[in-house]
Amino acid sequence: MVWVSAAAFGAAWWLGLYLLARDPRKLLLRRAATGLLAFAVAVVADRMAGADPWFDGVRIVLVCAPVLAFSGVFVRLLPAGVERVDRWWRAGLLPLCAVLALPAAGGFLPAGYLLGAITLLALLGTMLGMLGQHAEWAEDARRSAAGLLTVGALLLGLSSALILLGLNVLPRTAMLSVTAADLVVLGLGIAVLDAYDEGEELRADMTHSLVLSAATAAVFGGQAALTLTLAGERPALVALFFGAIAAAIGLQVLNGPLHAGADRVAFASDPQLCAARVELRSATEALLRKGGVND
Repeated sequence: MVWVSAAAFGAAWWLGLYLLARDPRKLLLRRAATGLLAFAVAVVADRMAGADPWFDGVRIVLVCAPVLAFSGVFVRLLPAGVERVDRWWRAGLLPLCAVLALPAAGGFLPAGYLLGAITLLALLGTMLGMLGQHAEWAEDARRSAAGLLTVGALLLGLSSALILLGLNVLPRTAMLSVTAADLVVLGLGIAVLDAYDEGEELRADMTHSLVLSAATAAVFGGQAALTLTLAGERPALVALFFGAIAAAIGLQVLNGPLHAGADRVAFASDPQLCAARVELRSATEALLRKGGVND
């Protein structure tokens, strides 16, 4: 089942980095990326820990982290009173969840179940608030995004509740993979909304990033997978396998910022050349996003 975990990890890791790379200055994208990346970490941690009882509390905290992050995403989508509700979310809900997470991770499961209940209620409550106030969305892009967010939130709430309650509807690894699919649906909804707000075309840019990331992960992760197959599922090899996938996807998705940083070091004595290279890369990336969704 390590291959199922790898697919779930790769999807969540790629989309989280993709959203972050779109514009790390946007709080909405940062929170959505945090939820996806946190879940990717949860998949690896669950794979490494297996069914050890000591990990039950940590698993609850890791499952609640993306649920909490996406409740913060829905808060930012409220059209009225955003800043006030966001202050309550940051100053009230986040500290409360942090306080509950400490004993939960230490194995005090009642605190974990309370943490799960609070985060799930926050997710569903903020989702209903967002949808109720955005009922007038008529544009095709925003309506499709609202549909993705609604379906993703409901499925995420359901799958997370099943994991938290320990209901073995599917094997644990399969349940985590289903949750990853739910988070990907939510991430796609956020990407559609961001592309609409920026007047950009999303499909070509996202497909280009996904294909290259998947190919790169297959090349580098495949070598670790071969070693894993021949030598058996040892913890060090499992860590190497997921590390290779994470590094390959990260290098591909963050290709632009990494090149920009390298240029600043390599061409520090020639700022005009550095600026010209940045401009050329920006123009190339803009071609993939050409054609506004507002047209």
